[in-house]
Order: sequence, then structure tokens, then C-alpha cells
Amino acid sequence: MTGKKKDIRGRHGELKALIEKYDHHYYVLNAPLVDDATYDDILRELASLEELHPELKSSESPTEKVGGAPSSSFAEVRHDPPMLSLGNVFSEKDLEEFHARCVKGLGEEVDYFIELKYDGLAVELLYENGRLVLGSTRGDGEVGEDVTENLASLKSVPKTLAGASPPSRITVRGEIFMRHGEFERINRERAGEGEAPFANPRNAASGSLRQIDPSVTGKRNLDFAPYASGLIEGASPATQEELFRLLARSGMPVTERFVVGNVRSAKSFYDHWLEHRHTLDFDIDGIVIKVDRFDARERLGATSRAPRWAVAWKFPAREALTVLESVDLQVGRTGVITPVGNLAPINIGGVIVKRASLHNFDEIKRLGLRLGDTVKVKRAGDVIPKVIEVVHSGGSTRGDITVPETCPSCGETLLREDIFIRCVNRHCPGKRLEVLKFFVSKDAMDIEFFGPELVQRLHEAGKLDTIADVFRLTEEDLLKIERMGDIIAGKIIASINGRRRIGLAHFLRSLGIRNVGDHIARVIARAVKGLDRLFEITVEELQSIHEVGPGVAESVYGFFHSDGKDLVREMMEAGLVVEVEDEADGAADEVTGKTFVFTGSLEKLTRREAEEIVVRLGGRAAGSVSKKTDYVVAGEAAGSKLDKARSLGVKILTEDEFIAMTGGVK
Repeated sequence: MTGKKKDIRGRHGELKALIEKYDHHYYVLNAPLVDDATYDDILRELASLEELHPELKSSESPTEKVGGAPSSSFAEVRHDPPMLSLGNVFSEKDLEEFHARCVKGLGEEVDYFIELKYDGLAVELLYENGRLVLGSTRGDGEVGEDVTENLASLKSVPKTLAGASPPSRITVRGEIFMRHGEFERINRERAGEGEAPFANPRNAASGSLRQIDPSVTGKRNLDFAPYASGLIEGASPATQEELFRLLARSGMPVTERFVVGNVRSAKSFYDHWLEHRHTLDFDIDGIVIKVDRFDARERLGATSRAPRWAVAWKFPAREALTVLESVDLQVGRTGVITPVGNLAPINIGGVIVKRASLHNFDEIKRLGLRLGDTVKVKRAGDVIPKVIEVVHSGGSTRGDITVPETCPSCGETLLREDIFIRCVNRHCPGKRLEVLKFFVSKDAMDIEFFGPELVQRLHEAGKLDTIADVFRLTEEDLLKIERMGDIIAGKIIASINGRRRIGLAHFLRSLGIRNVGDHIARVIARAVKGLDRLFEITVEELQSIHEVGPGVAESVYGFFHSDGKDLVREMMEAGLVVEVEDEADGAADEVTGKTFVFTGSLEKLTRREAEEIVVRLGGRAAGSVSKKTDYVVAGEAAGSKLDKARSLGVKILTEDEFIAMTGGVK
């Protein structure tokens, strides 16, 4: 492989890892790491690389996926058909290209349904014979979270459909959002109770809907805006406009802010709301343009990620000017020192911004940034705004931003690595604290009710120094912490106990080893089988594992041949059991990267068990059949999916053939 190809493949891997990380924080944790514009730029770069180098693309690419995985706190709900994401356009030229594709695909001019794009949380409501029976979040598009009770507690969601003869079965898809007044009220209450305020209305809406206690959701005034239907039985609207009229007759809170027209109508609608969005008491981040006729949509079809008949025209990221007052240095869990700017407070899109990322010291140099400068800050619904430009020099009051030579936490000399400055002291207290915060987080061990604030307080109290200490905590330790009650202390201990038995791949990911994310952790776990092997494996043996490069090998070897070895031993002495990865290599080879669809009734496995086997072996379990489907597993009374698989030439397996392929029944 040439150096250039290596660089391209390396950049492709970096972009994939970033998107997967950002998706998880946005969709699952309700804690975005970057603004929408930055995310869109990364996704477009990834799509461009895959277009130029098709061999890099797979069914697992973020360009083929929707959203993030559902939380383990709620039961799973499978969407059929999947809740796809929308492709984005950012200019009139992009819109014209979308329009041209629609006209070419249909062979005729197109009427569009044009509506607002709400900045909230996508959900699906299932009504049977007019009664709400199931409500779920979008999740990853294929599988969402069961939040029926929470949705039923909202005044804006009808429990029964109006009218003499509602559809016998209908799924209504829409957006849960929070109005500005309610957002401010809730944040005032949280401030009065000593809780951190929500960053923006979208996070507040998502956090409110996903409460474990539905009564908490019911006390918050969340609104619902329907925009689509997944399936309808007992009614047959032919257009989006007819669907909206049907939903309105059924008692749904259908918006009147839409138009039906041509591509020029879309431009006018966009220009109007770009200028007047401040008049709304809720957030929008663009408009949505859909082909109006449903038969035309069927002809245009969809990719695995997005429909070809609809796009979101996003508004430009919001920006504001303020003064850079000072710079803090943050130490990350891998030792990277990140400069963060403290700003004169400024209101951007309804959110008071006081801090912004400066990324790294090369970026500070590129911008010519100094203390006292008036800077342009960009924000697009994110919680970490960024400084993008120096607008006015601070003049004689300017102060230099000094590149540190020593770690602000431990005082050790810093190491320069490309554009980053890193503390390499294994015992740096700043790094240790960030490792602790990561270890208990949803990205790692996922210990419920154990947030970064509690980590900080336990650390300061001397109860939490290393990750091994997590498994030594008692209820008595927790109750000594201020504002800690019996009930929550019991829940934390129960959550810790629920993580005392864990698979090797999950454990590896949770250790926070540099360069080891979810995918690489699974690759290594599958290759080494058991934890003990990692204590004796060499760098060369690690590098012989497919997809494990020198950086990963050095990091893993370094961890298990230093203090990390003692930490793991301490955790095991405290009751942790790391289970052996038992997937058969042959099964993984057959399933990895393949898409499976299950139809009909299985006898030896439940549908969920079968899908979990596919995911565990590196495949993808989909809800609908397409040209990209590799296998359809057909049980008794298989329906239309089997017919479609035959028409497309997709390989069909019996349940026994699937079990033989995967070793599914032990």
C-alpha cells in the first residue's frame, strides 16, 4: 500500500471514529460535543472520501447509518419501516442539484411539501383502533427506546385519536420540542435546587422525555409536532398535504406553517424563516423539503440512511462577537492539553455563552489570537461553541497566550506530538481524574447515577483515586458525600454490582487506553479470547492482529505491562469478572459486515436473540429488505419481506441454516 493510500485510509478511519463518537453523545447522552456545522463538515468529508474511494465504504459506515444506539435504560422498540435521517443541503446550488435528481428520477416536474425543521427529539407513536399503544424514540433508526408512559404523560400527545373512524393502525412520527418559556422556567427551578441548567431547549426536551419516572416528564410542558407516518391501515392519503389533513382531523397538533409548491417556493420559504425565526418561541435549524406525492416517493426510493425524496436545508451556524478574557488549560484522560477560552458572556441563539474551545495552540497561532481580542464565536445548537475568527485587535491591552511547557496539573514537562501537547506522566492527577470520569460514563462501564460531579466529590473525599476503587465503594462511603440520600446511594451500588461481570471487549473499551475505541476493543478481544493473554502478549503479536496498528499495539502493551496490570488485578480482587469472548472466528468471518433481515416466526431463537447474535459477530440486523441486504432468515409464516427478497435475488436462509452459520444455539 502506498503512503498516499495509507494516509487516505487513516483519515477515513479518523472521520468514522469521530462521527460515531459525536453520534453517541448527541443521540444517546444528550450532550453534543461539537456544533452541527462541524459535524456536517466531517460527515461531508467522509462521504466525499467514500465517493472517491468506494473500497472504503461498508454497511457500517456512518454515511449509511442513522442516529445513535438506544439507551440500555429503556426497552427496545424496532421501527418498521426504519426511521431514516435526512440528507442536508446548505445552499441554493445544493437545492437545485437535489431538485434535478428528483426530476430526473421521476421524468416530470415535482411539487414539494415544505415545512419547518424543529430542533428536538424524533419519536414514533403507534395507534391501534384510535388508541395510543406504543411510543418510542428514533434511536439508531432501526431500534428506538420504549418511552410510551412518558409520551402518554404529555398534554400535546393525544391518547386517543378524534373522529368517527380513525385509521385502524397508524404510526405517527414527529418531533418533541420545548418552547423557550418552558426552558427558562425549568432552568430557574434547577438553579434553585442547585442543579446544573440544561444547555439548550433541545437537550432539555430530550432529557425530559427520557426520565425514568414518567411523572417528571409530565410536569414539563413538551410540545409535539407530527411530520410523517411510518405505516397506515384503514386510510390512504396520496400526498403529504392529505396526510396532514388526516392527522389534523384525528386531533394531532399539526402545524399550519407549511407550503406546497415548486423549488422557488422552497427558496422563498427558506428566506422568510431565516429572517423571522427569532419570532418563534421554539428553535428551528432549517426547513424540510419533501416530494409531496407518496407514489413519487416510492419511485425515488431511499439509501440505507436517507430518503432520496427529501432533504433538510440547514440554516447557517449562529455567530456572535465577544471578547476573549482569559484561557484555561484542560488536561484530558490521554494527557492532551486543550486551551479553552473564557469569554465576556454573550447570548447566541438564546443561550448564554461564556466559554469556547480554542482546539489547540496551532489553531491559536493560525488565528493570531491574543487575550483582549474581539472574536467571532460560532454556535449551532451545540454546548461547546468555538472561536473562529479575530475580528478586532485588543490593541495595547492585548496579552499573549503562552504555550505551556509543563502540565498545569502535575508540573511535569509536556511532550509535543504533531499539533498536540501532551502530559505523559502516568501519575498525573488531572489525567487520573479524567480517566475516572470516563470509566463510569455511558461510553465505558455505563454506571448509572455516577456522573462527573460525583466522581469529583468522591475523589476530593479520598474515596476514589483509581478505577479499581469504584468496585470497593460502599453505601457508607457514598452517604458521607454531601447531598447524597439513601435511595440514590443504593441505586449507585446496585449499578456498580451490575457491572461486576463484563465481556472482555466492553472492559477493554472502558479502560480508556489511548487509541482503543469500541471497534478495536472488539477486534482485540476476539483475537486474544481471554484477559490473561493480554498480560503476556508482545507488541509484535498485537500488531499481527488484523486492524491493529503500531500505535494501538504500543498503547495496549504499555497499559498491560505497567501500572494497568496492577489496576486490573485490584479490580478482579474487588469482585470484577471479565468474561472470555467466545465467538467462533469462522462465524464472525461469515457475518462481519453483512446485513441480515428476519421475517416470520423462529422456533429456536427469539427475534431479538437472533439479531443480537448478528450484531455481536459484527453484522447488521435490519428491519426491511433492500438491494443491500445480504441474507433474509425466514421462519414460519414469512410475509412480504420474503417475497421482496426473492424478487431482489437476496440469499434466503432457514433458521437452522442461520444457526449453523453463527453457532446461535448453545
